[in-house]
Amino acid sequence: MQKRVSIPLAAVSVLALTASLGACASGATSSPDEIVVQTNWTSGQAQNKPLFDAFEAFTEETGIEVKVLESGDNLNQVYETSLLAGEEADVLLVGLLEKQLDWAVNGAVVPVNDYIEDWGIADRIPDDALVDWTDAEGNVRALPYSGFTWPWWYNTDLLAQAGVDAVPTTTEELIAATDKLRAAGIAPVVLGGMDWSGQKIFLQFLEMFLTTEEAKTVYAEGATCENPDAMKGIELLVELRDAGVFVDGVEGYTADQAQAAYLDGQAAIAPLGSWAYPGASDELAAATVLGGLPVADGAAFDKPLAYRGSTSAGWWISPNGEKKIDAVEQLISYMYDDAVLKAILDEGGVIPVADFGGDTSGVSAPLLAQSLTDLPDAVDFPVMPDIYVPADVSNPMYRATSIAFTPGTDAATICKTVDDIYAAAK
Repeated sequence: MQKRVSIPLAAVSVLALTASLGACASGATSSPDEIVVQTNWTSGQAQNKPLFDAFEAFTEETGIEVKVLESGDNLNQVYETSLLAGEEADVLLVGLLEKQLDWAVNGAVVPVNDYIEDWGIADRIPDDALVDWTDAEGNVRALPYSGFTWPWWYNTDLLAQAGVDAVPTTTEELIAATDKLRAAGIAPVVLGGMDWSGQKIFLQFLEMFLTTEEAKTVYAEGATCENPDAMKGIELLVELRDAGVFVDGVEGYTADQAQAAYLDGQAAIAPLGSWAYPGASDELAAATVLGGLPVADGAAFDKPLAYRGSTSAGWWISPNGEKKIDAVEQLISYMYDDAVLKAILDEGGVIPVADFGGDTSGVSAPLLAQSLTDLPDAVDFPVMPDIYVPADVSNPMYRATSIAFTPGTDAATICKTVDDIYAAAK
């Protein structure tokens, strides 16, 4: 879910292309018996070892070499630059966000609609994941591969120290818990109030009183000040902020700082994604109950809110990849094999989107197991904003997020800041 900066294809000038191709695109072209995979998954991270092991096993089985370009946060720019020279990677394994939302429309990648059926994986991919990966023109942008959960974490040891007997599930209970936590000298809710992570939680509040379709419209078009139910969500955030629910100075926290604060036991509550599960100590994992943003009276939901998504990573096919589609089919079909998906889940802690039979018996990480078994019954999953908020709005909205978490800012100022960002992007 880490946000990355991307550039539109049209923005890359010929001069910039000439100057940078040597560094960015060299080695990307490949022979018919080699597939170049560009990804932001890095071999140095332990959770990605099953993926790279699968690449090696695929080569042993088929004789097709897999060359991996580990592009990190610069993937979009590197890919789009190399694409202009016709030297782009054959396949990409990367998530769906920001500029990538338009890749299929502008020809940066090949829509995969027909391949889903032809390759026999249509019945493996949930319908809601296909909806997430389909653009307004009906193009399935890529083949959904890995997803995430993004619950609220509750340290029951710290709650108990403050005399809080149960995880709060309503906003009234959250305020009452906050009072006890602060009285005991324990920081309550920590989150990244100034970046992408806090933006998502701000939008979670915004959605509290909206139906699914209303939320999609607000995310796509803005006009929050004109929507009474969106305003209720912003007013709720202001109410909780002024009640001291968030840690002092939360408007200046980054996602990394918030995660570190919870993992170090410096705060009792934090909304953290599944990418943080491996960072929890055994002791903290045993004390943590995964839940959601406590639900407000009159909300459109019955249970606390947590995010769940299918857009962490998908298999994208480039124009170069289409030229060797038989080899690409072999690779991607192999990566959807049950044994590969199980290894990615069990050993890497990465949540597959594809249906692999639902066997979680091999999951040893306690928080990951909890998120797959207990969490779905404990929360409601609202709309994930990423695929509806326009790319030109997403990053500038971080400023609105920080303003929202800043004491003394009222709901009218917050909604105007958001709406001004949408207006500027039109």
